[in-house]
Amino acid sequence: MTNSDVIDTELLQQYYESLGEDGLEMTLKTFDQVIQGYASLLHEAATKKDEAQLRSQAHKVKGACRSVGLKALAVYMENLEKESWGWPTAEQWLVEWADNVIPHRQQIQQWLEQQSH
Repeated sequence: MTNSDVIDTELLQQYYESLGEDGLEMTLKTFDQVIQGYASLLHEAATKKDEAQLRSQAHKVKGACRSVGLKALAVYMENLEKESWGWPTAEQWLVEWADNVIPHRQQIQQWLEQQSH
């Protein structure tokens, strides 16, 4: 997966230009704090096999991911929110999403470091 498949560099560039490096860093810090709670709610909905709740939480997580330029992570959530799926598929998507949060978030950090040099 290329960087442009994973993160929305155009959106990040707009944030960087309008908010500055510090403003973007604060936005990302807020995301890092919020996403942990959202991940817990996703896990809880999956554990209970509550499809309506999982779809609702996926919608929120999709928005949070898109708001900071995490394109690929948002796609997992969009699939959970909108697609027809069985529980094994949903659980696989959740595992893949969770496995990718940190590496994808690190790609944003690397992008940000490149901008400031």
